[in-house]
Amino acid sequence: MTRTLVILCGGDSSRMGTKKALLPFEDKTMVEYIYDKFSPYFDKVYLSVNERGDLAHLGLDAQEIPDISRNAGPYGAILSSLTMISGDRAFFMSVDTPFMDPRIAVYLYDQSYNYDITTYKFSNDNLDTICGVYNKRCIGPLFKSHFFKKFSPEYILEKCYTQVIDPAIINDLSTVSVDQQFYKVNDRNSYYYAVFSILKHNFVC
Repeated sequence: MTRTLVILCGGDSSRMGTKKALLPFEDKTMVEYIYDKFSPYFDKVYLSVNERGDLAHLGLDAQEIPDISRNAGPYGAILSSLTMISGDRAFFMSVDTPFMDPRIAVYLYDQSYNYDITTYKFSNDNLDTICGVYNKRCIGPLFKSHFFKKFSPEYILEKCYTQVIDPAIINDLSTVSVDQQFYKVNDRNSYYYAVFSILKHNFVC
């Protein structure tokens, strides 16, 4: 099986005040940290960016995919990426979720063959809800949601054939808790927490 990964690196990062992908993390940038962590598990890696060339100076072995439409949010980036990837589907993750275990990504990918979307459902608003495997069959519903300006998880999941994985499964696959894995680095405080957590606990999956 050929696995494809898309790291969502775009967005305005208004709360952070600077590009999250380029924030220092360990001895590299955030996107380099995630790339180094996940690329051994995937055959092809793409970087979803605002504009082509945004991250080219890092020299990663990953093709950039610019947003078709700016200010369309993460689902707009997923739509743009699905039109450009070479395979039929990809695992999508945000660049601001550095604690995620690659084995969880592989599990979702391996469970996703018959579905448009394979993802998790969280009740905690501070956890990432975009993460999951999206098939090219989602292009139509995503385009309609963009046209009608209904880019919400509820709308997208309803319009696509969706498999929702029980988060409890993570406990059997990884030693990193659900809250930690899907923790989002949204602002300075959450960024400092993430940096401190890496230094203190050394979350290596």
